[in-house]
Formats: sequence, structure tokens, C-alpha cells
Amino acid sequence: MGNLLKVLTYNELDQGPNFFLDFEHAQPTEAETAVWNQVNAVLEEAQTILAELQSYTGAGQEIREAIQNPSDLQLQEKAWNAVCPLVAKLKRFYEFSLRLENALRSLLEALTSPPYAPTQHLEREQALAKQFAEILHFTLSFDELKLDAESEVNNEMANRMSLFYAEATPMLKTLSNATTKFVSENKTLPIEDTTDCLSTMACVCRVMLETPEYRSRFTNTETLLFCMRVMVGVIILYDHVHPVGAFAKTSKIDMKGCIKVLKDQPSNSTEGLLNALRYTTRHLNDDTTSKQIRALLQ
Repeated sequence: MGNLLKVLTYNELDQGPNFFLDFEHAQPTEAETAVWNQVNAVLEEAQTILAELQSYTGAGQEIREAIQNPSDLQLQEKAWNAVCPLVAKLKRFYEFSLRLENALRSLLEALTSPPYAPTQHLEREQALAKQFAEILHFTLSFDELKLDAESEVNNEMANRMSLFYAEATPMLKTLSNATTKFVSENKTLPIEDTTDCLSTMACVCRVMLETPEYRSRFTNTETLLFCMRVMVGVIILYDHVHPVGAFAKTSKIDMKGCIKVLKDQPSNSTEGLLNALRYTTRHLNDDTTSKQIRALLQ
């Protein structure tokens, strides 16, 4: 199967097929090239976006001084000069989220289209599955760095941008909305084709994380965190798209196993991901969620 190797399913967990997906070296086949090139252009820009966000310093001090001294024209001009480039940067981030949404849609179309089942797509189109994972990794990375910019943008940005930055996890919200929209607009495509793609990815990541012999295949230490972020990202998307969510007994995602594998890692690398499950999912507090799962996330 090339870079996608089957892993024996654990007997006690009948959660569907498990795979080792090579997140580090999967390359596009000829059939994948068109979509891969389109998405790759977006992913290349994603690295620049993260670097800009990491260097973001804000203009809080200049704004406070201008507000406290409304008659001081020099301070007003200083604040204005500080805010203008930041507004442009925030606009760029927002516009990038729209391109990311389009990239996600292209990948969902490729990974769920008939006649192949989602699992077959993940086997056949390994490079596209890797790009899907990279989008999720970027999304959670962005939201972990998410800036508190409301005081700087509310009066300068359009309403949609204000709403975007008001979200606790704006990029993840963008992907959730895009996935939900993809399902609703493709009425001839069974919703299970999309949710099965997500649940299979979650299963892939869980097995790689909890199985030492497969973790040892990673050549880059960062791949471990990458795998955890992807697992959490697909769980959240599944929970937003599936009618009963990821936490119900009928879910195809082994939530106990996923949470346990996160808790087995150093807390400094997983607390943000556990918080994402606590606060950005839709169905955690539903009556269908078991007490054991709620207790694991307390």
C-alpha cells in the first residue's frame, strides 16, 4: 500500500479500520496532482500566516494612551499609525481563512466522492489525506496563538471580520462551518461518507499514538504533536457534522481511547487540545455522553 500500512485492529475495539498513515512522506499520485497543487498553494501560505501571528505584538499601549489623552493629536496619530498595519494583517488572516475553507472543500470532495468509500480514498489518496491533516494542524496551531484583537478591530473591520475574531477558535469554526455546509449542499452524498472519513482519520491517529512500534516510524519529533492535533481536529469536525456527535455510544470514534492517549502525553503539550475538546465541541454535555467520558475531560 506504499506509505499507508494496515495495522491490526484491537480485538476489544471494533471501531472500524485502523491505518498507519505516513504524515511525513506521502507524495501525490498523478490522479491527485490537480487537487494537491491547489491545496499546496494554500498550505505554503499557512506557514507565513503562523509566523506573522507569532510575531504579532498588538497596539494596546498606543490605543490606551490615545483614549486617555483625547486632545493630544500626537498620541492620536501615533495610535492610528500603529493600528493601520495591524488592521491590514487581521484582514489578511481573515481572507486566508476563506481560502482555507475552499481548500478544505476540495479535499472533502476528493476524499468522499463515489465510487470509493472514505477508507478506500484514504488508502488510494494518501497525499490528499496528509494535506487534510496539515489543514487541521494549522487550524489548531492558529487558534492556540489566537490574538485578542477585538478592541483594535471592531471600529475598523467589517462585521464579518469582527465575528470571525470574536470566536474563541476562529479557524476551527471556519472549518466546522465549511464541513457542515459541504454536507448540506451535497444532498446526494450520504452524510456517513463525510463522517466516516473523519472517524477513520481519528482512528488512524489514535492507533499511531498509542502503538510504540508505529510511533517509532516517525522521523520527526514534531510529528507526535501533529498527530495529536489532527486527531482532535477531526473529532471536533465530526462532532459538529454528525447528528448525534462524537461522544454518543453510537459514535464511530473511540472517545475514551482518544482522550486517554492525550492524557498519556506531557500536559504542557496536550492541555490546549483537551480544552479544545471541552469547549469547542457541540455534544459533550448532551445526555447521550457517558459519565466516564465527562469525567475524563474534567
